[in-house]
Amino acid sequence: MTLDILVCALVLVAVQLRICASLLSVRGRVVLSAVIFVWSVLPFPWGLAPWVISYLAGFSITSGLLAMLAIQHRIAGHYWLPLKQLRGACLMLVLMALWFYPMSLGSSYADPYALGFGNFGFSTALLLVGMLAWVLRAYATCLILVAAQLAFGADLLVSDNLWDYLIDPWLVLWAAGWLIRDRLLQARAMPAPESPAANNQSSAPADKADGLSAGK
Repeated sequence: MTLDILVCALVLVAVQLRICASLLSVRGRVVLSAVIFVWSVLPFPWGLAPWVISYLAGFSITSGLLAMLAIQHRIAGHYWLPLKQLRGACLMLVLMALWFYPMSLGSSYADPYALGFGNFGFSTALLLVGMLAWVLRAYATCLILVAAQLAFGADLLVSDNLWDYLIDPWLVLWAAGWLIRDRLLQARAMPAPESPAANNQSSAPADKADGLSAGK
């Protein structure tokens, strides 16, 4: 079983938990997750993961890490990492994609994808960013950058480009959707501001009481 198959299996388990979590008990989620995982890692043509990879291409190391976090959340009921750190990691992925994909598709003469073929300066810059994230206690961002570098150094995925270890299109879409959902939930949780009319009505009885007491 290759790491590409394992990462894809984790992503498939996370997706099915997102769909079925509200319909099953915790025990049911665990059993169904185990079934999907075993089915996914079976060799071709019986396994689900080989078919998904053949149509959607491979997933990044980051997808596997966030899939494990999503699985833990759906089974345990809470995130292992604080939401602030997960929010920062998703924001980093979206900003990285907004810079990487347009330039790789020809919007500039520079080709950032070429930097992923073992460019020492690019790898050093990512490691420095990871160290800065550790100092700032952004542990999720640090883990993503360091894990992708280590997996790339060990040549664990089929791809030989560091970018394919860091991001993939499906991961970016998920991160953008998660940030939008997170923003909507934050806005919904904020108390609605009181209208001026309501403030005037609430202050009117107090003013009347003050007038009566002054008249006495």
